[in-house]
Amino acid sequence: MAKNNQTVLTLTLLITASLIGIFAVLGWIGYSLTRSKSESKSPGNTDLVNTTTNSGSLKQVEITTARNVDSSQLQKYLQNKDWQQSDRETYLRMLDVAGTKAQAEGAISKDEMNALSCVDLKTIDKLWSTASDDKLGFSAQEKILREQKNDYRKMYDAVGWQTLTGEWLIKWNYNQQTKRYEYKPGKEPNFKTFPPGHLPTVERGYNFGVSLDVALTRCGI
Repeated sequence: MAKNNQTVLTLTLLITASLIGIFAVLGWIGYSLTRSKSESKSPGNTDLVNTTTNSGSLKQVEITTARNVDSSQLQKYLQNKDWQQSDRETYLRMLDVAGTKAQAEGAISKDEMNALSCVDLKTIDKLWSTASDDKLGFSAQEKILREQKNDYRKMYDAVGWQTLTGEWLIKWNYNQQTKRYEYKPGKEPNFKTFPPGHLPTVERGYNFGVSLDVALTRCGI
C-alpha cells in the first residue's frame, strides 16, 4: 500500500513539474509577442522618412547617363544614408547634367534647363527614391505638388521649405569665390528629421528664373 502511495506521489510530482514547465513556456511566448507588438507600435512621427531601405537594392540601381555624369558618389552617400552629402552631391551633379554654363555659374539657366537630360534626371531620382522608399527625390516632390493641386506655396509648406505665409525656412548664399550656392547658416534643411519630399532642394528658392518642375514634367517624372 505504501509502495502504491509512493508511486502516486511520484507521478503527481512529475505531472505538476511538467505543467509548471508548460505554463512557463506559454508565459514566455506571451511576453515575447506582447513585447514585439509594443515595439512595432512605438510612438513616432509618421511623417518622417523611413530610412530602413535595404542598401543592397540601391547597389542594383543602374546608373545611366547621357552627359557623361558620374553619379556613383551620390549612390554611395545615399547608401550610407548621408542625406546632407547626398543633397550637396545632387546639386553639383545637376550642374554637370545641365552643361558648361551651369558649371561655371553654379545655377542652371533657362535654356540649359529646357535641354536637361531626362536620362540623368531619372537616374538621380531613382537613386533618391530607392534610398528613401519613395519618400525623397524628384518623384516624391512632384507627387506632393500634384496632391496640392499645383499650388507651390502649399507644396513648399508640405515639404518644409517655406511657410504658408511666404517665409523661407531654407535660404542660400552665393559664394563668389567658388561660384556655388551654399546654405545660409541657421537656414539649412533638416537632415535628421524631415517630411517626405524635403530633399533634395536642387533649384528651389534661389533660381526663380527657371522651373525644374517643367523639366521633370517633360521627362515624365
